This record gives sequence, C-alpha cells and structure tokens, in this order.
Amino acid sequence: MKRRILLPLLLAGFLLLPACASRNAADFYAGEDGIDLDLTRLSSTMVYSEVYNMRYEPEEYYGKVVRIQGLFSAYENPMTGEPYFNCIIPDATACCSQGLQFFPADGDSLVYPDDYPENGDTVTVVGTFSRDEQNVYMCAITDATMELTTSE
Repeated sequence: MKRRILLPLLLAGFLLLPACASRNAADFYAGEDGIDLDLTRLSSTMVYSEVYNMRYEPEEYYGKVVRIQGLFSAYENPMTGEPYFNCIIPDATACCSQGLQFFPADGDSLVYPDDYPENGDTVTVVGTFSRDEQNVYMCAITDATMELTTSE
C-alpha cells in the first residue's frame, strides 16, 4: 500500500524539478521598495551563486535594480588616474571571491578617495544592472548609490 502512494509522489517531484531549475533569486524578490533583486536578503551561499549567475548569464538581469552588500574595493588606473569601484562578495568559506563593478550615479557629490570608505569596509550598493559601456564583455551596476554598512 505504501508503495502505491510513494511512487506517484516521487514521480510528481521529478516532474517539478525542471520547472524549478530555471528560477533564480530575481523571481522571488521582485518589486520591494523599487528593488528588483535584493541580494542582502539571501544567505552567503545564495548571494555567491546569484552573483555567479549575474556574471555568466547577464541577459536575464539587465535593467533590474539590484541591492548588494559586500566589501568595498577601489583602485586607480595607473595610466589615467581614473578610479574603479567594486563590491566584492566572498563565498561562505571566504576562499573564492567575486564581485561587481559599480559606477556612481551622475551628480554624485562624493570625491574619491576623500569621501569613500577604506578597501575592505562593508558597503551596500543599489543601482541598475547593466552591460559595462567601457567593456561590453563585462557587466556592472550603474547609477549606483553606496553607503557604508555598520555592524550591529
């Protein structure tokens, strides 16, 4: 008797797996406070996985407003002196980091380096996920706002 009940349940589970495989975090966290994808609500493993998806299958994410939290990283192009800003996301074991470059919104009154956090400080970045205009093979968060995240 138990086999007759268990077999249909297992079959139903296997039939539903393909439908779940095409879902990403954007499907679950849309529309809150104008944010299409709030990665600050996910576990460290899920954030790392979602950023991986964003970097390697970016077409699904272009145009979405994202909120991401990670470690601030800035460096200057030695040839031009132009600063580049990144939000680095470590994985759960902190062995493998990946990140997203972000471009501050036009009209941002912050001056680098005086008004920016130190490299390694935790920041929250909100902006639009876009193709990087400087390098079409990369993606970035544009029109970004950034704030220092304090630990409680």
